[in-house]
Amino acid sequence: MVKKIYLIRHGETDLNKKRAFYGSLDVPINETGIKQATHLREKMTEKKVDAVFTSGLKRAQMTGDIVFPDKSKKSEVGFNEKGFGLWEGLIADEIEAAFPKEWQAWLDAPFDYIPPEAEAFLTFKKRVIEAFKNVLENYKQADNIAIVSHLGVIRVLITYLDPKQDFWSVEIAQDGYLEWVLEE
Repeated sequence: MVKKIYLIRHGETDLNKKRAFYGSLDVPINETGIKQATHLREKMTEKKVDAVFTSGLKRAQMTGDIVFPDKSKKSEVGFNEKGFGLWEGLIADEIEAAFPKEWQAWLDAPFDYIPPEAEAFLTFKKRVIEAFKNVLENYKQADNIAIVSHLGVIRVLITYLDPKQDFWSVEIAQDGYLEWVLEE
């Protein structure tokens, strides 16, 4: 049996535009993000989608509502972005100025070092993979599933599905999606 998974990144937010770390901050998409989601809706109209999941954060939910206006959506907090603790809302230069030792430690070992009050990468990864497995288990009848979430979540899922993939090399535009075919 073949199952298609559409991994969709939320539209732009003001904090994306600023290039800030903002993982668990619950912010809306901006005007550009609305245009991106509208463009993505046009791309997705020709795709058959049986079930739509969004993260529990406003930016993913807004994007999902625009891309799939006539479909019911299920919010899954397991697909929320990684929390960056005290770094949230700050750009790299601000983090480096306020937390120089911690910033360098994170640059040296981003999967191992935990920024102040942040979610550990391994905890984040486990949460995302468990949510994904639960979706697959509980929605076996859905042949085509869309997940509207965040770049970090998509990177975790792609590297889980294909361990040869490099986490940092997985890129997706904010008006794009990745299509993954699972053969069960």
